[in-house]
Amino acid sequence: MMDFANFVTRLEAVAARGRIMIHRPDLTPSAVLVPVVERDGAPSLILTRRTMKVAAHKGEISFPGGVREPEDRDAVATALRESREEIGLDPGAVRVLGPLDDMATTTGFVITPVLGIVRPDAALAPEPVEVAEVVEAPFADLMDPARHELVTEEFDGASVRYHRYRVAGLDIWGATAWIIHRLLVAFEEA
Repeated sequence: MMDFANFVTRLEAVAARGRIMIHRPDLTPSAVLVPVVERDGAPSLILTRRTMKVAAHKGEISFPGGVREPEDRDAVATALRESREEIGLDPGAVRVLGPLDDMATTTGFVITPVLGIVRPDAALAPEPVEVAEVVEAPFADLMDPARHELVTEEFDGASVRYHRYRVAGLDIWGATAWIIHRLLVAFEEA
């Protein structure tokens, strides 16, 4: 893996490229922070493990984020606000690189992922009702083809394909895995 400064330069190129924007008034706008942090000279993604107390996505691995509120000026504001609420991340500890491709979910949302670099010394405090723990996935592990699979399963009589990553004891799938996959593809192209 390259040094962290060169890694960030490539992420900046990813964030600067054109992105897919989805305008669907029938879907609820939301945003997540895709937080990258340097650990021992190497990048990792900061993720959360949802509690079993939340209404949806119990126990799943996700990025911090949620629904855009009227006071949020844009997706960046939503991602930073939700990250503060869910994991106690001070927005001042994040250097926002920019939004990535939007994603429409089958559950009625348009998610805008917002890529950001988090200071390694940033204090994190999971909100106990929503977040069971803050976890990290090393970027190098996510890039390892042996840790990624494209899964096909039957749901309600339909064949559904989705990405799955198994990294650091985590089973990452759904929208989170889709966002990671799109980031990795864009990173390889940068």
